[in-house]
Amino acid sequence: MEIPTGGYLRQWRKSLGLTQSMLAERSGLTQSVIAKVETEVVDPRVSTLRKMVRALKREESPEKAHTVGDIMVSEITTLAQTDTVQSSIDKMVVGGISHLPVLNADGSVVGLVSESSLLKENVSKNALVEEVMRVDFTLIDAEVSIGEARRLLGGSELLLVSRRGELVGLVSRIDMIRVLRSSNTPD
Repeated sequence: MEIPTGGYLRQWRKSLGLTQSMLAERSGLTQSVIAKVETEVVDPRVSTLRKMVRALKREESPEKAHTVGDIMVSEITTLAQTDTVQSSIDKMVVGGISHLPVLNADGSVVGLVSESSLLKENVSKNALVEEVMRVDFTLIDAEVSIGEARRLLGGSELLLVSRRGELVGLVSRIDMIRVLRSSNTPD
């Protein structure tokens, strides 16, 4: 990726009819940071540039999916650590679901129950979910790019998505395939 200059970002912002304040609001940065980056008074962090570029891209092409938050499934069925294996089986069958995030009492993700978790030998239906759940899940922020999520799904069946530490959605491989099928999604 070529790193944009402050002048380039300023021209891009102006071509979209945005003020520095508007870009600050859309990017989650302050107006003074935007001004310093555009006038090249500071050497910005990569994360700052990334926020500015994402906000400008969204403004330029609002119909396109840009981040995991744009494509995630937000209606999630979850389990508690203290739920039984039987309850996870019931939720999977009734909902047509293949993966269930497991939350602790504080609402934090601590595991994942998948079809393969339940198909292991000697799993009792009365066992607790915490006895069969996997702890090797991938939790990413909703602002992760589609490209990065696609790369991560090469090694994971499912990505759990959080925003400010709270579970807000998930993206499976088939969700990504659907995005790739769509004509208005970046490569």
